[in-house]
Amino acid sequence: MFIACAALLAACSHIGRQVPTVFQGKFSPSGKYYAYIYQSVFIFSYQRTGGRSVSNGSLTYYLQVVDSSTGQKLLAKPLKPREFDCTYPQLGAVSEAHVLIACSNSKGQAQAPFVFSIATQQVTLTGKAIAERNPALGGVHGTDFYRSREQLSAFIMEASDGRKYQLNPDSGTAQPVTGDFERLDIDDPLRGELPKSLREAGDGRRYIEVAARGQSRRSTEDFLRPKYLMLGHDTEDHFSPATQVDGGFLVLSNTVKDSGQHKLLSLVDAATLATRWSTPLPQQRGDWANGFDNEQFVQQGNQLLVANSSQLLRMDLLTGQITRNVDLVD
Repeated sequence: MFIACAALLAACSHIGRQVPTVFQGKFSPSGKYYAYIYQSVFIFSYQRTGGRSVSNGSLTYYLQVVDSSTGQKLLAKPLKPREFDCTYPQLGAVSEAHVLIACSNSKGQAQAPFVFSIATQQVTLTGKAIAERNPALGGVHGTDFYRSREQLSAFIMEASDGRKYQLNPDSGTAQPVTGDFERLDIDDPLRGELPKSLREAGDGRRYIEVAARGQSRRSTEDFLRPKYLMLGHDTEDHFSPATQVDGGFLVLSNTVKDSGQHKLLSLVDAATLATRWSTPLPQQRGDWANGFDNEQFVQQGNQLLVANSSQLLRMDLLTGQITRNVDLVD
C-alpha cells in the first residue's frame, strides 16, 4: 500500500523504517490488560517540491496486549491483522478475555470483526466465520461499539441495519439487545466536573477558586487547558463530578500551548485547593502521531494506570510517583 506523507506522515523525511507509532489502544474494564494497535512505516522514496512533501512506502499494523499488573507484553510476535483479511483495523472493544477488532478491506469496505483470545493468544473467530454464522445480519459489519454499564465486558456493536447486537466471543453469534449503552469511540472519559462549591476561572491559564461570593481561596497553581478526571465507567452522564482521590481530584493539563505531547498530572486538595503533587507524564510522540493523543486512565485502589501514545504507566496516587514505565513500541 502506498501512502502520501502529506496526508498521514507529515513527520517522515527520510527513507527507511520510521519509528513505530501507537495508533489506538484500550484497557479491559478492570485494567488488567491493555490492548493496542501500532503502525510501522517503511518509506521507499521521499520527495519535497516547494512546500509539499510526498513519501511512498508501506504501512503495517500490529496488535499487542500488555498485562498491566506485570508490564509484560504477551505476544512474542505481534499479530498482523492483515493476515486475517483486515487491512484497516480498529479496536472495537477489550474484555478480560478477548479483544474485538473491527475491520475494513483495502477498498475501505467494512468487514465483519474478528476475535482475539487473550488466554490462547490466537484469533479464535475470523471475520469470515462471524459473517457466516450471522447471515441474517448481512455479516454483522459492525464499526460502532458500545459498553453496557450492567455488563462491562459484553461486546455490543451496531450493525449495518442500525440495531445493536451483543456478540458472543465464543460462538460468534450475535443477538439483538436494547438498553442504556455508552459509545466507546467518541466519549471522553477524562472530563469530569469540578465539585459544585468550586469553579474554574482565569484568562489563558486557568485556576480553581471557591464559587461562593466573598470567598478568596484559589488554587496554588494554575493550569493550561485543564481536564478534571472522571475515572471508571459507572457514571450516569458525562457531567459527573471528578473522581475523589483521598480528598482531592486529578487535573490533567498541558505544559506548552502548541503540543499535546507534554502533559502534567496533578492532585489538588478539594478543601484547601493546594496542589499535593504534580508529575510530568512521559510521552515520546506528540499530536502528529495519527491523532492518538488521548490519555486513558484506570484506577486500581491507590494505583493509577495511564496509557498514552507511547507509554503505559503505573502511578502511586498518594505520591504521584511513577512506579512502572513500559515502552509500548520498540
